Parts: sequence; C-alpha cells; structure tokens
Amino acid sequence: MAAILSCAMMLRYSLNMPSEALAIEKAVRTVLDDGFGTGDIGGTSSTSELGDKIEGALIALLSR
Repeated sequence: MAAILSCAMMLRYSLNMPSEALAIEKAVRTVLDDGFGTGDIGGTSSTSELGDKIEGALIALLSR
C-alpha cells in the first residue's frame, strides 16, 4: 500500500497529475474503509489481495 501511495505522490508532485493522484488515494481509502488490510495494520489480507482490491476500487472510480 505504501508503494501505491508513493506512486500517487509521484503523480502529484513530479508529474503534475493531481487528479490521477487523488483517484489512487481515494481507491486506497475506499479499500481501507471497507475493512481490508494486511497483517501489519491489523488486517488479514495478503499483499497481493490488497493490491487487487485497490486496483478494483481504482478501476471503479475511473469508470464513473
């Protein structure tokens, strides 16, 4: 998740793509709010499961 959020920071601060960065941040927030997380933050999902959930949330946000 930290690597995904780092990509959002890169989009915002290095590539001047704030709306794309915001979409990533919203996708991560959606997944966390839905109760998903890896063991290090108290969840039970694997890293790949969490990445898949974030990907799905991002696709849903971008398809609106």
